[in-house]
Amino acid sequence: MPLLTAAQARDKLPAQTGTGEDTLLDTLILGVGGAFARHCGYPSASAGAEPTMLSTAYTRYFDGPGGRDLYLDVWPVTAITSIEDDPDRDFDGTSHLVASSDYNLRKGEYGHVILKSTATHGRWLERSGCIKAVFTAGFSSAPATLSELAKHAVRHAYDLRATQGKTNASQGGVSIGFRDEDFLPALVRQGLGTYRLPTAIL
Repeated sequence: MPLLTAAQARDKLPAQTGTGEDTLLDTLILGVGGAFARHCGYPSASAGAEPTMLSTAYTRYFDGPGGRDLYLDVWPVTAITSIEDDPDRDFDGTSHLVASSDYNLRKGEYGHVILKSTATHGRWLERSGCIKAVFTAGFSSAPATLSELAKHAVRHAYDLRATQGKTNASQGGVSIGFRDEDFLPALVRQGLGTYRLPTAIL
């Protein structure tokens, strides 16, 4: 699912009154989505997958923080499938599986998971790479402000194509001659500041 549709992108392209350039717009929208995700620090969900800010299933590994608080690194977290806290880092799916009744997703918008005071698993281990979390994170649909930024980015790339001879190409991973910087003018970079994950800032 892209951040917006070609029809929405045409809101910033008043000269485009029909669907004649929708293939190009769809390609630019895909480029914008990837550039936004990389700029904001979203990882690939699997090998070779394009990073996305939209809802995706992740399997991520973390150092054990000790205590009751655990912070997942992709936001917003909307569902947790499983968490293993394994000192041997074997992650067999059973031996060190933390019961879902032991924790709450306290603040999904920040990936905050907290063990309940009554949890059988009373605290997270303090050990490198001992936690495996399978969860769903990202936006189920792009927030209005993110869609608006995407429209500006598409318009910027569309104009750049015309003035600097950037190439048109079909979708499907074919290069269209754009770099991430081409989708991120200053206004867009500033607006994306509130969506950047800590991993993008550190």
